[in-house]
Amino acid sequence: MEKTAKCCCGSCIVKVKTDPVIHGVCHCNNCKKRTGSAFGISAYFKASEVELLSGHYHQYLLENEQGKQQRYFCSSCGTTLYWKAEIFNDLIGIAGGCFVDNPLPAPAFSSMNDNQCHWLSLADNIKLSFSQKDILN
Repeated sequence: MEKTAKCCCGSCIVKVKTDPVIHGVCHCNNCKKRTGSAFGISAYFKASEVELLSGHYHQYLLENEQGKQQRYFCSSCGTTLYWKAEIFNDLIGIAGGCFVDNPLPAPAFSSMNDNQCHWLSLADNIKLSFSQKDILN
């Protein structure tokens, strides 16, 4: 199913042609800082299924224990729209909250759960992972 993700000001738009390969929430400190929230919600698509429709993006290279991640965010409003993480090879991550016109289904996984906020409860049917490397297994 085709979906579009947009930044806050609407100038950056990304279209995907299929459902995500994987999608879920992450409780790592980097996702918390990226979103300004208790966790990040992400959808990963094959790079060949992602099309940048419009917008001007700034880039930020993050290097940590999970490897390198190139983040792309709107140069006007600052919304992080998508990223390419070394750990996920040919997949592109798109911020789940940017799919406002056609939201994602419930998350399929929850990653870095040892860093989850103590007050947060997730549905019992979500696959738990304590490392981002475990998500694809």
